[in-house]
Amino acid sequence: MKLGLFVTLEWDADGDDSRHIPNMLEQVKTARDAGFSSLWVPQHFVVGPKKRQLATSPVLGLLAGIAPGMSLGTGVMLLPMLNPVLLAEEAATMDHLTDGNFTLGVGLGYRDAEFQVFGVERKSRVPRFREYIDVIRRLWTEDRVTFHGKYIHLDDVGLSLRPKNPAGIPIWVGSAVDDGVRRAAEIGDSWVNAGSMSRDDLRRWWAMFHQTRVARGKSLNYPRQVARECFCGPDMKSATALAMGPIAAKYQHYAGFGWSDFDPSQGEAAFNEFAQDRFVVGDEAFVRDELQRYRDEFGATEFRFRMAWPGLPQSEVLASIRRVGRIVADL
Repeated sequence: MKLGLFVTLEWDADGDDSRHIPNMLEQVKTARDAGFSSLWVPQHFVVGPKKRQLATSPVLGLLAGIAPGMSLGTGVMLLPMLNPVLLAEEAATMDHLTDGNFTLGVGLGYRDAEFQVFGVERKSRVPRFREYIDVIRRLWTEDRVTFHGKYIHLDDVGLSLRPKNPAGIPIWVGSAVDDGVRRAAEIGDSWVNAGSMSRDDLRRWWAMFHQTRVARGKSLNYPRQVARECFCGPDMKSATALAMGPIAAKYQHYAGFGWSDFDPSQGEAAFNEFAQDRFVVGDEAFVRDELQRYRDEFGATEFRFRMAWPGLPQSEVLASIRRVGRIVADL
């Protein structure tokens, strides 16, 4: 069972800017020492003034240097807002920096402000997404590319650096709607799910992904990663007490974008109900049982855990990472 850490790049603007990067690097090194095999980095833009967030590409380069031997991936980059040639070159560089252990996770994006600042019409995001993936894969696998689509025009272009694998880099597609999961099965190498998805949604969408692959004659040898919010505390009561506030604040923030219906004002009972089949929050015995359930029920080959949220003390984050590492080593 592979274990991945979702690296938190965001913090509250009223926090200490000088602490986030040292804390992040300490979390990464602790995860490496605890047996985690991969690191996953998100992407968002213009999150201020209430939030701060590091840019994705520089962080990926930094992580490649401090965590040799670990796989790196993005979960996810906002493909319609990016230049596909630049992304193809940066991904190829990351592939070489990680000795061929890089996965490019991409998604459509959903925040209106991000589309606005990049001058991209939201209604164009799906056709852009398809066209950009086509261009990127051709740039990775062909010496010279000529392409004239609706959004990209290239004449006899060759990348500065192509991936180590002549077949290119794995592209995982993120989505949380039926059409998007089918799209992931059609044009991606796996599906990126979100940590807030219910167990029922995961079950239905993994089945849909698989059935679409079968129908289109795609390879069925794909990784099944399950993403969760995860905190492993010294006991059940302490785990909930420590994690509830920071996770609830995160999902209250998501609610502003229509991605969460959790109401933190309802207290611990509401949190426990919302978390029941979404989050993995508890003591070591509980976390072990939950991971076994996901492995057995979904055929999960790896996990991607977000284990740090603004407001959770660094000492508790590190202790949780170490506990989860011990658990997975015994599975």
